[in-house]
Amino acid sequence: MTDLPSQHPEQTPEPAVSLWQPFLTNRNFRLLAIGETVSNFGDQFYFVALPWLTLQLTGSPLDLGAVLMTVAIPRAILMVLGGALSDRLSPRNVMLISNGLRVVLTAILAALVGFQATQLWHLYLLAFSFGVIEGFFSPAAEAIVPTLVSKDQLVASNVLGQSANQLILFIGPALAGAVIAAVGVGAAFTIDALSFLVSSTALLLIHPRRSPSLTSPTAHSCCASDSSAANLSAVDSSAVDSSAVDSSAVTNGAPKGLMLDISEGLQYSWQNRPLRALLLSLTVYNFLFIGPLQVGIVALAQDRFAAAGALALGIAISAWGAGGLLGSLLPQWIPNLPPLGTLMLLLASIQGIGMVAMSFVPHWLLASLVSLVLGGCSSFFILIATTWIQKKTPPEILGRVMGVSLLASLGVTPFSYALAGILANVNLLTLFGGTGLAMIIFSALLTLSPTVRKIS
Repeated sequence: MTDLPSQHPEQTPEPAVSLWQPFLTNRNFRLLAIGETVSNFGDQFYFVALPWLTLQLTGSPLDLGAVLMTVAIPRAILMVLGGALSDRLSPRNVMLISNGLRVVLTAILAALVGFQATQLWHLYLLAFSFGVIEGFFSPAAEAIVPTLVSKDQLVASNVLGQSANQLILFIGPALAGAVIAAVGVGAAFTIDALSFLVSSTALLLIHPRRSPSLTSPTAHSCCASDSSAANLSAVDSSAVDSSAVDSSAVTNGAPKGLMLDISEGLQYSWQNRPLRALLLSLTVYNFLFIGPLQVGIVALAQDRFAAAGALALGIAISAWGAGGLLGSLLPQWIPNLPPLGTLMLLLASIQGIGMVAMSFVPHWLLASLVSLVLGGCSSFFILIATTWIQKKTPPEILGRVMGVSLLASLGVTPFSYALAGILANVNLLTLFGGTGLAMIIFSALLTLSPTVRKIS
């Protein structure tokens, strides 16, 4: 997540290399990009099919919130453990194991739908299983890029990956909605299972490079479990308050236990003042935003926009992806950005206004337009923030720090889904209007914090 104030030219989000250079010149990154793009395309079918199937079985937004919460709870609990295992086993190996398990689970779900044997408890069980796997996969997916590309290619690689993901999010959900409307949800789950096979094949073809010496000034890749940890002096001093960070957060020496690995990631994230302020703020924002938006869009499609049904849902999610694509390209177009903390407050306020607007939009096309704006804000900030963390974190602890970051982003989602289900059962005005207004008020309060404003 790089933020780019003009007084810190070394933090500029503009890539030092051309945008396409990592894809054209780096075989490993090219394989990763192709495999994950196909996998993400398949995921869009799953993301539309699962909530739609849940509402078709139950007709209850509260049940939908509960199913999504069942995914989110184990995912949140296991994020930090997943990051620690990624540092020990390598991100690639963790991703391969996760993909293999997801092929099996998605195929089972497709078979249940095909035989018309799906029951609500099946969805809860499979949702829990997916959440467990995501807890290990997500930190590895966040940590793998720095192990495959040079540091000067990092921003360009992140922009390419984020742009591809948002392009898929633009195309995939609308296509998934059309497939579900024409064929049924079983076909959507089958497509997702096949996409995991493609991704696994690409990961198998990657030949990880040998980790460079930690004493090398250019060392940047995540290291295996027998690597010694980097000294804190390797971190950009602008990211760390040296008086607040105990050097034991990253320990040199012999291989350590897994719990100590996890402790180091948590300790580093807490003692790094700018990182701590960022993650705590994101925790509150995500609690107010993720569940209400995901549950609310599905409820809108089924209730207010029932005539369009699954197609309206798919198009609204695709609009989110279109906005995300634009947001992921903004760092290429804007040479000087405000400090990261200021940018976060601005974008979160816009999202709060968008959530309030969702409470009264009369047509699904207008809802899709609001979704486009919300997606643009989210994607723009995620790209800037992710690159900021990757650049300022010692490589040997990156998986764990990314796990903590994902915990802050996704750890509150079980509670967010529960809140969304309860508020949606009242009415959509309460769901969207209440949470949107809360985001605006929270942003206003954060402007009083010098630490947040100065995150850069």
